[in-house]
Amino acid sequence: MNSKKEVFAASILAIGLAVGLGTISYALFSPTPSTAKLGSALDVFMQRGGQGVTISDGNFEPFDNVSIYAHLTQASINLENDPVTFAIYRPDEVLTVRTALTNSSGIAKSDIYLLPSEGHVIGTWNILANATVDNEVLSDTLSFQCESKNVRMDVFSKKNGVPSISFLPNDIVLLEAQLSYRNASIAGTPVTFDVRTPNGTEFLLQIVTTNSLGTANITFQITPPSDLSSAVWQVFASSEVYNQTVQATTSFGCFSLPPAIDVFTQKYGKGPNTPGGYYALNETVDIYAEVRDELNQTLPNQPVALAVIGPNGIKFYYGSVLTNSSGIASVQPPIRIPPDAAYVGTFEVYATTGYKGQIVLSDTLTFIARQG
Repeated sequence: MNSKKEVFAASILAIGLAVGLGTISYALFSPTPSTAKLGSALDVFMQRGGQGVTISDGNFEPFDNVSIYAHLTQASINLENDPVTFAIYRPDEVLTVRTALTNSSGIAKSDIYLLPSEGHVIGTWNILANATVDNEVLSDTLSFQCESKNVRMDVFSKKNGVPSISFLPNDIVLLEAQLSYRNASIAGTPVTFDVRTPNGTEFLLQIVTTNSLGTANITFQITPPSDLSSAVWQVFASSEVYNQTVQATTSFGCFSLPPAIDVFTQKYGKGPNTPGGYYALNETVDIYAEVRDELNQTLPNQPVALAVIGPNGIKFYYGSVLTNSSGIASVQPPIRIPPDAAYVGTFEVYATTGYKGQIVLSDTLTFIARQG
C-alpha cells in the first residue's frame, strides 16, 4: 500500500511541475499538516460525501457517474474563476489530469464515468486536487471504492426443458447459467461449468459464452446406474465480470425408481390403487396395465396376470396378457358390463407381474357400475 501511495505521489509531483503548480510534497499523503496560508482552504469531495480534509468516502459500481467537487475559499470567501487541477489515479495505476475553473460558489467540478470498456475500474480510486492562492499551493485528497456488487449469477438444472433437481441414470441434464448486472443481461461473457459426481470426481469441465440474453448452457448424459451416478451431483459455475469473480452453485439428485405396475381404465386410475371411475350398465370398460423398470422405462413382452371381480364376488375375468411395444397390457376384448341390476356396484381389478425373477409387482383398481 505504501509503495502504491509513493508512486501516486511521485506522479502527482511530476504533473504539478509540468503545469506550473510548484512543488508538491510527499507529505500530502501523510498526516503532516497543509502548508497553505492561514485562511485559504481547498476541500475535495463527491456527491456521496467526503467533505473535510483528506476524507475518503463513497462506494460506486461500474457504469456509475462519480462527480468530484473542489471547494476553494480564502478567508471563508468563495473564490471564483480559479483553476483547480484534479489528478485522478485509477486502480490500474493509470493517471489522468484535468483542470476546471471554480464557479461563483467557489466550486470546481470534474466527472468520472466508470466505464469498464475504457479500462480497469474495479478497486480503489485516488483523487488529488490542487489549487494556488497567492502563490501558495493548496491540496486535498480523497479516495473511493468501485465494486460490482450487483452482478448476479444464477445456475439451475433442467429436464426436458423444465427446471428439475431430480433425475434418473442415463437422463439428459441441461445446465443453465444466467448472468446479469442491475437486472440487465450480460452477453458475451465466458462461464465455466464444473460438474462433480456424488463421490466428488470431476465429471465435466466446460467453458461457454453467454448469449444475448446473458445465458450459457451445457447438456450432458448421466452415467448408467452405479455407485458413481446414484446420489447428489454438484454443479459449480463461475465467471469474471468487470474484473471480479462471480460464482454460483446448484445440485441435483440422481436415483433409480422402484419398478412398478399400474392398472387403469380409459377414464381414470393412473397411479397406485387409484379408482377407475363410474360406468353404466351395458357400457364397455377398457382395462390396461403398464409395467415400468427402475429407469422409468416401459417393459415390452412382459406377462401380466389380470383379474376382474364383479359385485358380490362374481368372477368376471381371469387371464394373462403380454405387454405391447409400449409396455402396456390390455384385456381383450374389452369387458362389457351386463345390462343386469345384479352388476350394479363396485368392480375390483388386480394386476400382477414378476420382475427379474425376484420381485412381484402388483396394483389394484376399482370402478363402479350404476344404473341410469
